Amino acid sequence: MSLKKKTNRNRRLFINFILINAILSTSFLFGCNNSDSSYLAMQDTNGIVGIEGALIENPIIKTADENTSTFSIDIDTASYVNFRKYISQMSLSQFQENRYTIRTEEALNYFEYNYQKPTGEDPIAVTTTVGDCSWNQEARLAMITLAGKEIVVSEQVDSNIVFLIDISGSMASEDKLPLLKESLKMAVENLNDKDTISIVTYASGVSTVLTGAKGNERNDIIEAIESFNANGSTAGADGLNTAYSVAQDYFIEGGNNRIIIATDGDFNVGPSSIEEMKQLVTDKRKSGIYLTVLGFGVTYESGDKRLETLADNGNGGFYVIDDIAEGKKVLCDQFAGSIYTIAKDVKLQVVFNVNAVESYRLIGYENRVLSNDDFSDDSVDAGDLGASQTVTALYEIVLKQEAVSDLFSVDVRYKLPDENESKLYQHSAQISSELTGDFYFASAVAEACLVINNSKYKGNATLMHAYTNALEYANNDSYRLEFVEILNKIKDFVNTEVNSEVSSKGLNL
Repeated sequence: MSLKKKTNRNRRLFINFILINAILSTSFLFGCNNSDSSYLAMQDTNGIVGIEGALIENPIIKTADENTSTFSIDIDTASYVNFRKYISQMSLSQFQENRYTIRTEEALNYFEYNYQKPTGEDPIAVTTTVGDCSWNQEARLAMITLAGKEIVVSEQVDSNIVFLIDISGSMASEDKLPLLKESLKMAVENLNDKDTISIVTYASGVSTVLTGAKGNERNDIIEAIESFNANGSTAGADGLNTAYSVAQDYFIEGGNNRIIIATDGDFNVGPSSIEEMKQLVTDKRKSGIYLTVLGFGVTYESGDKRLETLADNGNGGFYVIDDIAEGKKVLCDQFAGSIYTIAKDVKLQVVFNVNAVESYRLIGYENRVLSNDDFSDDSVDAGDLGASQTVTALYEIVLKQEAVSDLFSVDVRYKLPDENESKLYQHSAQISSELTGDFYFASAVAEACLVINNSKYKGNATLMHAYTNALEYANNDSYRLEFVEILNKIKDFVNTEVNSEVSSKGLNL
C-alpha cells in the first residue's frame, strides 16, 4: 500500500471513529434515537429515569457544605436478578428505551466477597480501602465493606417460620408457582427439628394449610407444597394478616420468628397500594416477626416496587428467583443469610475530613439515604444483616492537594435481633491502599451500572473496561463469570447496533 493510500485510509478511520463515538454518546449509551430530544432533556435534568418515574441519583456533595453521609445497609439482590432476566431478552438500547434501571447496591451485593470476618463480640466487621476510580481520573474510589459473622445453623436458636404462598391465577406460569414449589422443596432440606413450620396460602381467599409442623417432618411439608394449584384473584393483604397471626400463635421468645412470602407481587383484592403495604408491615414488624420476600416472575412494571417496600419495611430481604439455580442460591447455598438475622437496623455514618476531601458521592443506595440525625435515633428503621452476608458501599471522592491519609472515618449502629437499643461500632483501622481482587471486581460492577443506567456521573465509564476488569477478577466464581458473560453480550449488542447505525449513514469501517 502506498504512503498516500495509507494516509487516506487512516484519515477515513479517524473520521469514522469520531462519528461512531458521536453515535454512541447520543444513541446507544443514552438508549434513545437522535430525534428523541424530550428523553435527552429528561436525562439531563432528572438523572436516571426508572419505570416508576425519575430516580434521582445521589449528588456530588462538597465537604465544605456537608462532610457527613448516613445511609442504611441494603442486602436485597432482586434488582440485579431482574436486570439479568431482562437483558437476556433485549439489547442495552432496548433496556434503556424502556427506561429500566438496575439498583447499583443490589448488583454489588449480589456477589460474594472475601471480606474480613468478625473476630470479637461484635457480629459485624468493617474494612475500608481507597484506590483509583477508573471512570474519573480526578477522583478516587473509596470502598467500605461490612461482613456478618458466620453461624452453624444447627446450633442456632429455635425458629418459627410461616411460609405465605401466593397461589392466585397470575402464578400459573412455569416461572412462578411451579418454580416456587421446586425451590421451596429444596429449602425444606435445610430445616431441622428445632424449626416450627406453618404454611398459609392466598388467592381469592386465605387458607391455612399446615400449622406447627416440625422441620424434620419433611414429607408432610413437601406434601403440602405439592398441593398448591394456581387459581383465583390475589388477596395479598389478607394473606399477610393471617400469616402474622399464625406466626404470633407460635411465637418463640428469643427465637427466630419469620414469615417468608413467595409471590409475583400482583395484589388485586383489598388493600394493595404500595403505601398500604408499607403501613401494614410497618405496624406488624413491632411484633418481632421478620419478613423475607421471594419474588417469582416479578417484572419492572408489576411487583418490583411493592415487594421491595414489603421487605424494606418488614425487616427482611427481597430476592427474585428466576430459575432453579437462583432458588438453590437463595434457599440452599445462602440459607443461613436469608433466614437468620445477626444484626438489625444497621446504619453507616461516614465522616469525611474537610482538610483532606474536597467532595464525595455515594454510588447507589438512593432509597436508603438517611438524615444524619437518624443515625443515633433508634426509632428509625434500617436494613438487616443476615449470617455471612456482606455489604459493599462505594464513594467517589475528590481529594484536596497532597491529601494521603485521614480521609474519613466510619461508624456503624446496629441492634441485636432480640434487642431494641442500638450498639455503636467504630471502625478504627487505617484505610488500606492495598487493592484486592474484590475491590477491582466491585469497581467493575459499579462501572457497568453507570453505563447501563446511563448515569449523568458515568464520566469515562465503558462496558469494555468493566468487562475486562470483571473477567480478570472473576476468580472462577460461577456468579461472577455469569456477570462477565452478560457484559460480553451487552457490548457485542452495542457493537452490532453501532455497525448497523454506521452502515445506515453510509460510513465505511
